[in-house]
Amino acid sequence: MNAHEPLVDEGDAEVLAPQEVLREFENINACAPMVRYGKLPFRMLASEYETHLVWTPMMLAAEFSRSQIARDSDFSTNAFERGTFFLEEKHFNPAAVQEWDAAPEPRGVHSTATRQRRRRKVRGRLIIQFAANDPVHLADAAELARPFVDGIDLNCGCPQRWAFQEGIGCALLRKPETVRDLVRATKQRLGWDFPVSVKIRVDDDLSITNELVSTIIAAGADILTVHGRTRHQSSSGFPVNLDAIAFAASCAKGAVPVVANGDVFSKEDAEETRRRTGVQGVMAARGLLANPVRLFSPAYGQTMPNPFLHPGFVRGLRQDPLLRHSSTSTPLPRLPPVPAYPALSVSQRFITLSTSHGLLFPLFHRHMAYMLESRFANRKDRVYFNSLASYAGVLDWCEENLPGTDGAGSTAYLLQIRFPPHLYAGEPTNTKATSCPALSEPSSVAIRLAPMRDSAGRSEGGRPRRVEASD
Repeated sequence: MNAHEPLVDEGDAEVLAPQEVLREFENINACAPMVRYGKLPFRMLASEYETHLVWTPMMLAAEFSRSQIARDSDFSTNAFERGTFFLEEKHFNPAAVQEWDAAPEPRGVHSTATRQRRRRKVRGRLIIQFAANDPVHLADAAELARPFVDGIDLNCGCPQRWAFQEGIGCALLRKPETVRDLVRATKQRLGWDFPVSVKIRVDDDLSITNELVSTIIAAGADILTVHGRTRHQSSSGFPVNLDAIAFAASCAKGAVPVVANGDVFSKEDAEETRRRTGVQGVMAARGLLANPVRLFSPAYGQTMPNPFLHPGFVRGLRQDPLLRHSSTSTPLPRLPPVPAYPALSVSQRFITLSTSHGLLFPLFHRHMAYMLESRFANRKDRVYFNSLASYAGVLDWCEENLPGTDGAGSTAYLLQIRFPPHLYAGEPTNTKATSCPALSEPSSVAIRLAPMRDSAGRSEGGRPRRVEASD
């Protein structure tokens, strides 16, 4: 959301299917599925800074469909993690402008009213990703998740050795018939109008990619995401192949929107990817982890009101169950202007989201390490930060080392913003608990649907490892 926009009343925002968002609007951005990293607090953060479509981390469909414990610890969401955005239409018909707005203007120039008509207020979309090789397992998992998401995604791109050995992820790239059966089974279970997408990698033999893309579309998929590397190419060791993505997009022949994934670290990277591949959306992982503002926010580098008080954050304040006794009609405080979206502000916001939604410390710790990478003066600083063992330790480090904090430091500033005293005034509002048949208890905070085990059998609560990002 552009912070120059007025605070948004989301009641009249359009709710479109993910494929419609990609087809109808310019410059759609997406948060990639990231193993252990795309949890609710980070998805909320990304959604507040012009990330229109967000993917969950990859989950194992078999475990998700069979285990209540897996659902509870693997997936959580809430009613306000989707952002609200002013998006520009791809196709604009000047004839649709009313007569009062038809004053003569120089060629190629539209009036303010005309330009505003090209922008529509749209809700972001949430897509859950599953890894599977059994159609029944995928359909079962998708049916459980459907009430809480806007689309189901099949992972055909995870390159990890354990996934390949299990016959999921990249193991499906040369099994188009299996992919077809997985997509069809999910569509038949959920209904053909519910969005199902597939994420793939390119193959060394592009004719195999062509066959796979054609099969995916014929099976009924609504979106195709293409990572521009092969199964054997790591993200750190090989550059993304934009020509291969462009080839895969051409294989789709416009039947479904295509999203490009790989090596998007800046707005310039995103623009180059769109230009060279002709895709309808751009997906990022590591670039978002480092700084979601720098990557997609159109206002990055400008000076504007405090970035915490953009519409997404205001929505969180007003609807947060912790503040459910507040009055939604009470004016929110205005803080002094600050430089637009510095890394410090992004990390502060992430601290707030993580602590209020209970993100496991190892995940929080690694997220903060990514965001603060540029703050480490040398290897010694980085090693020390990585040795911190608690939320309190990280907060203390931030207060001592980040510029612009003193004494009470960032923690007090966070609390001042998140819990302004006047928000406790007013009549209690009705907060309905959201229940799920697959859950043991309803929850008004989040719907928590196992820790996924890595190849060594360690859960995500163990020692943090470097991110296994999608790009």
